[in-house]
Amino acid sequence: MEKEVQRVLDALAGLAEIDDPKTRALAVARVLKDWPEHSKALREVRRQAVLELLAPDDASVRKVAKELGVSPSTVQDIAAGSSRWAKRPKGEVEENPE
Repeated sequence: MEKEVQRVLDALAGLAEIDDPKTRALAVARVLKDWPEHSKALREVRRQAVLELLAPDDASVRKVAKELGVSPSTVQDIAAGSSRWAKRPKGEVEENPE
């Protein structure tokens, strides 16, 4: 896994190394323009992975949260397709965050 992540991060860092400022600006602009769609797709890939982790009968939100190093509420948000920028209705709390 770490290899794939590092390749993506290296590619992003490589944009700053483009010598020609016009080419660099255009390259970054293109990445930023397309970023929302890539971000949306990545969030869906993550959601599907979390749903797979939650699928076994012995799975729980708490166990998955511990495995991923996040809070149980984050696991619930991811599984529900929510993002941290989405507004939650006031007072809405998950009753059994297992």
